[in-house]
Amino acid sequence: MSLQAPFALFVTAKDIDVDNINNGLRRAWEGNYRGGWQLWLATDSYDDIPKARNDNELPTGTEPPISDTFTSPWVGKSLEDCAKWLQQAPADSAVHRDYFTAMNEFSKKDDTVLVCRVKSKDGDKIELEYFPQPTDKIVMEMATNGGLKFDEKAQNYQRSRMKDGKPDRSKAGPYQ
Repeated sequence: MSLQAPFALFVTAKDIDVDNINNGLRRAWEGNYRGGWQLWLATDSYDDIPKARNDNELPTGTEPPISDTFTSPWVGKSLEDCAKWLQQAPADSAVHRDYFTAMNEFSKKDDTVLVCRVKSKDGDKIELEYFPQPTDKIVMEMATNGGLKFDEKAQNYQRSRMKDGKPDRSKAGPYQ
């Protein structure tokens, strides 16, 4: 049983194939002590989105294996496009609207998934913040990332990258 509603997982990079997605979903589940399938692989249809339940059980995300023919409709789209689509989800959907995950062009090489947060909304304009985390820790990161924790973890990520002389793949802050 999962402890909370699932988070959307958007795949925006063309080099992320079905095997990468299945492996990522499985490792995220194992990293959450097999507590539940808490990532929902986003399609472009609200018909596929997990629905809220009335039986005190939370819906689950996507359990691998996914179809060998799956192609992400989000390849080449921006994270802002993903967030806008998620914000328009029907009221009966159970996924988080302000926090989501994404596999981008660095996910395969770096073995990471982006932790994303809608920072602000103003009409059609959405401002996001995000930072990558190891694939096998993504569900635990999402479960403990609310509010100021997001800011702290983004700052820690940025500082560690700066200290190690590695590229900062985040958009969060600014921090001093």
